Amino acid sequence: MKNWTYRISVIVLSILVVSCSYAPIYNGKEPYTGSSFMLSETPRHTMDFFVEGLTEQLVDSNQYLTARTPLAVTSFVDLQALDETNWLGNSVSEAFMFQMQQRGYTVVDFKATGAIRVTETGDFAVSRNWEDLAGEQLVDYVLTGTMLRQGGGVLVNARIIGMRSRVVIASAQGFLPADRIGRDIDNLNKMRIENGSIIRNDVNSHDRGNVILKP
Repeated sequence: MKNWTYRISVIVLSILVVSCSYAPIYNGKEPYTGSSFMLSETPRHTMDFFVEGLTEQLVDSNQYLTARTPLAVTSFVDLQALDETNWLGNSVSEAFMFQMQQRGYTVVDFKATGAIRVTETGDFAVSRNWEDLAGEQLVDYVLTGTMLRQGGGVLVNARIIGMRSRVVIASAQGFLPADRIGRDIDNLNKMRIENGSIIRNDVNSHDRGNVILKP
């Protein structure tokens, strides 16, 4: 009887441990439906796990990057138009900044202006206008990559490159399914920089035969 009670206790305890360590996953489209006790641990989006997996590949293949070498993370770009990005490319780069900093690497946020701009609509410390940023940035390596639109989602290639040598010192590759991105994949609006300002293309449709990240 004691052995039976012990086994039940072990099973119940195991279930509680698994429940407490479970990180809810959702795709960002529907409202969060997890139990309230799940919020004790921050719910995670599929993209979090996707970028985390790519980060592990980068760290495993890394040859020269150390915790003391300044690293910048740039927007991931359209493979067929290397001067264009979109909300997904910027979201991936933001996620990489988090993942690399959490692992102890020195991540430089070159979008920080070094000042706080106070306006009626909010207070801002970062900018994508090059005129607001420092002319020189102390960066040894850059983490960047490309995106290729495919029928079921987006193929993402990431790499870390030496700023002076242009040598690829780490690389990673992964596929992000369309139904887990969290927004309509047909709404991947392009962005480009023109005269220091961001220009967005808000066209909401594209040729179904097109396999690149263009609306």
